[in-house]
Amino acid sequence: MRVKRSRLLKIAAAIAVTALSFWLVQHVRERHKAAEREAYYRTVLAEYTSALKPGMTRKQVEQLLQTDGKRFRQMCCVASFRGEHVNSVDAGWDDLVKIGEESAPWFCGENNVYIAFEFNPKSRGELSKTNVSDILKSVAVFHQLEDCM
Repeated sequence: MRVKRSRLLKIAAAIAVTALSFWLVQHVRERHKAAEREAYYRTVLAEYTSALKPGMTRKQVEQLLQTDGKRFRQMCCVASFRGEHVNSVDAGWDDLVKIGEESAPWFCGENNVYIAFEFNPKSRGELSKTNVSDILKSVAVFHQLEDCM
């Protein structure tokens, strides 16, 4: 009886060690892939920051994006998603170029990665969300969970 119990414990321990080993290998592999993706995002960011400098107008930025065939969308207040206080009345809309996707948590449909072109509005109090004279404030990598419950 004691021999069977000892043998079962050894088998259970071997299964646990094997499962833990598989999990560890998978975890290390996933971390490596994530680091490669982040390096790619930084490379793309560097390309944009070398071509687009703060102080450029929205018109100049969007013309360059269109010339390069880059599709972009606009969204208000990227800085607010980073936890910065943004007055939405005076905020300019930012341009986003999608550069990647990450795995999304179960409660969201997508986890997209963008290059965010953040603008300061040239004129305050206008009705339009964007103005060709808006001024580029910064260019950054921006992760955005989307289609969440």
